[in-house]
Amino acid sequence: MTYTAINFTITPFSEDIADALIAEISKLGYDGFQYNENGFTAYIPSSRYNEKALDNLKLPDILPSTYRIGKSCEQIEERDWNKEWEENFTPIVVNDRIQVRAGFHDPIPGIEYEIIIDPKMSFGTGHHATTALMLETLLDFAPRIKNKKILDMGCGTGILSIMASKTGALKIVGIDIDEWAYNNAMENIHTNGLNNITIKIGDASLLEQEGKFDFILANINRNILLNDMHRYTAHLAAKGFLIMSGFYSQDLPMIREKAKQLALTYQTHKEQDNWVAASFYKE
Repeated sequence: MTYTAINFTITPFSEDIADALIAEISKLGYDGFQYNENGFTAYIPSSRYNEKALDNLKLPDILPSTYRIGKSCEQIEERDWNKEWEENFTPIVVNDRIQVRAGFHDPIPGIEYEIIIDPKMSFGTGHHATTALMLETLLDFAPRIKNKKILDMGCGTGILSIMASKTGALKIVGIDIDEWAYNNAMENIHTNGLNNITIKIGDASLLEQEGKFDFILANINRNILLNDMHRYTAHLAAKGFLIMSGFYSQDLPMIREKAKQLALTYQTHKEQDNWVAASFYKE
């Protein structure tokens, strides 16, 4: 398979600005992103590349006036993504309780939760603030998750589904619009030796086929969250929790107002690098 790689440069470079741009570009179905010292590269199968759609995002307009963005395009053959990640992917530890590592990393003896992720091109390794914040929040809710049904929207690598399973969830359903994410999540679930997670390809419209969930996890982006929160709420059981991330601290009032309109009660939130994970309760 041939890929199109779009190389973005940000002057001066800022990881927060890169994250904001990636959140916008991810709406177009890009399979993966790789940071560098000047910006990042976005990858998409060449058959799905649409230059006009990318231009229509008007990315330069998203940047503050003090930043400039440049981009170049190249065609690349499918690479050995495992080798790419081996060279760039380092293990992380969350709150001294969770280790997220690839299969080629050494485990930490006595760690409470071990999650093995071979991410390839999918988003969600724990390195991004939103994933780390969601993992921390799942730690807080771990006693309540035991024997509960969990929905993981935008599941990516399956990292949050795997964490929910390891904290004792009864059943987990993960949904992602990207086929590559589906395949990667299935591999990671098998690697972690789990059998109570089902992954499906699609968007929030798939929820019409589902019942109620005790916890709904959604680490996506602000616009999708605001658009789909009514669907999440409809499939959230009474006394259930909706936990969301993928938006900035300045977006939290907007998220809280939407939740209030849906009769969800704000519980708490965590922040890291201006990103937020917030939890809401359904009476």
